[in-house]
Amino acid sequence: MKKRNYIGLATTCHDPAIAIINTAGELVFAEATERYLQNKRAWNAIPDDVIRMEKLVKEYCDPGADLVIANSWQRQFIRGSKIVYPLLRWGIKRAVPAADWYAMDIVLRGMISTSHTAGTALTHHFLKRFPEAVVKRTSFNHHLTHAAYACYSSPFEDAVCAVMDSYGEDSSTGFFHYHKGTLKQLSIKRSTVSLGHFYSMICELCGFGTFKGEEWKVMGMAPYGQYDKAIYEILRSAIAVTDCRFTQRPNHVKFAQMIREAYPLQADKDAMQYADLAHTAQFLFNELVAEMATNLHKRGLSDNLIIGGGCGLNSVCNGKLVDATPFKRVHVPCAPADDGNAVGAAALAYYKDNPASSKIRHIRSPYLGSTISKDALGRLKRFSKFAKDPSSGEDIFTATARMLAEGKIIGWMQGKAEFGPRALGNRSIIADPRNPEIKDIINSKVKFREEFRPFAPSILDEYGPEYFENYQETLYMERALVFRPECRHKVPGVVHVDGTGRLQTVKKEFNERYHRLITAFHALTGVPIILNTSFNVMGKPIIHTVEDAVATFCTTGLDALVIDDEIITFSDQVDNTALDIVPSTFAAPVDDY
Repeated sequence: MKKRNYIGLATTCHDPAIAIINTAGELVFAEATERYLQNKRAWNAIPDDVIRMEKLVKEYCDPGADLVIANSWQRQFIRGSKIVYPLLRWGIKRAVPAADWYAMDIVLRGMISTSHTAGTALTHHFLKRFPEAVVKRTSFNHHLTHAAYACYSSPFEDAVCAVMDSYGEDSSTGFFHYHKGTLKQLSIKRSTVSLGHFYSMICELCGFGTFKGEEWKVMGMAPYGQYDKAIYEILRSAIAVTDCRFTQRPNHVKFAQMIREAYPLQADKDAMQYADLAHTAQFLFNELVAEMATNLHKRGLSDNLIIGGGCGLNSVCNGKLVDATPFKRVHVPCAPADDGNAVGAAALAYYKDNPASSKIRHIRSPYLGSTISKDALGRLKRFSKFAKDPSSGEDIFTATARMLAEGKIIGWMQGKAEFGPRALGNRSIIADPRNPEIKDIINSKVKFREEFRPFAPSILDEYGPEYFENYQETLYMERALVFRPECRHKVPGVVHVDGTGRLQTVKKEFNERYHRLITAFHALTGVPIILNTSFNVMGKPIIHTVEDAVATFCTTGLDALVIDDEIITFSDQVDNTALDIVPSTFAAPVDDY
């Protein structure tokens, strides 16, 4: 068989993405479309954007090889949905409250249009560059693509995988047994209720926006609330666990209305009025997942659990699974939601042609996105009026660590961008976690977001057990763990109100430069942790280009910007805190008509 490149497309109407596996079985690129477009979640965007596709084909696809394009939804499902769309629309309208069916209609329309168009620009640019090549199209079950990425990126040889999201082709869950590279779907009846949709409804009930991806806010606010029995009983009357399935209870359709009537939104109050709802809903979410996972373990297949699907982004729940279930180890990939399906689809297509191949190289790494443009960085160095290299001869890591220890907040841009929703040391805003006021400073002057939003501790792996109870390696910031009480006073800037931290384990073999930075900070301060949050402001995706980094630097309270080995600060001659804007004396011509 002729050699082939494999490109996976995540083609849900939200969080589209593209992934490329070359002929040698290397995952060489994976990136969500929102980064390139700088449009949060990139609703109804096509993952193989016409403009940049030529560049990606040239940079990552092997010449002289054919191409396989793999979609993350079964083609038959998309075709069938298009045909029966009027009937589906009618059924949705009858099945859900009027306030919610419009949102579901948007999703359904987007699914059809996005999946139908995806791959067109990619095929054009590939054949334009390699006219003798053959392009083949294929598609896979949505939950299977979730499971493929989650399992192939895991450190396990044997595990059971639970996929939980809003919905797939015919269920809101999917269950698989993973054994030495082979995936087998388990015979478990489909879930009639979606835990992902349930949590999205909680997000809306708390006054946040699901379309904006603000479920994070529910998790961040939950520790500020208290358990409310009345709320719990309303929510519990809507959803149940039967074996490994989520099933409907009597109040499933009307639970949202019951909450709205009991706890009406008060526009004159801030979001904290819903802290008890968020806390209680998160408590129930943890309970439901633990009950499902415990039942899954009873099948006696493995002591290792893998989580895929959008529900895998719930780091609070993930951090409790080892203690709350019989499973001994848990793996969640860096992109468990729909953007990760780009890698899953590419991997399934690759193994379909190469069943005897070993593990796809670099599939465990989150550093798969775009690189830093040397041309843009060169122009920045040449033309900007910023002060440059205030390091006094120190290496970049010592100089940056010193600035952190002095209380400065720094934009840190290094190497290839992270794949997935979390900044893991290559597109990060970093600060000193010893400052008890740093959370409020960053939220108000840099991120411009709610005061209850926490920040992550990036910790050197060897010090994890010293700072966290029941420490678990957490490479992708995928779970929250409890800080040891005796260590909390050392890093108050990254300890959440409930004593937890959504940590990132930092290992030299995964990210040498970030490891060197934290090691330098540890040498200066005795603390092996730095504060890490994504390099963006609220409502925007993580930065994509040098220009994005500079724009954020200039319009926020960041003190310095570090790009590769360049340190950029404001010039001492410019008072950045009180910059006067002088009106122009140029008079525009008067319009006579």
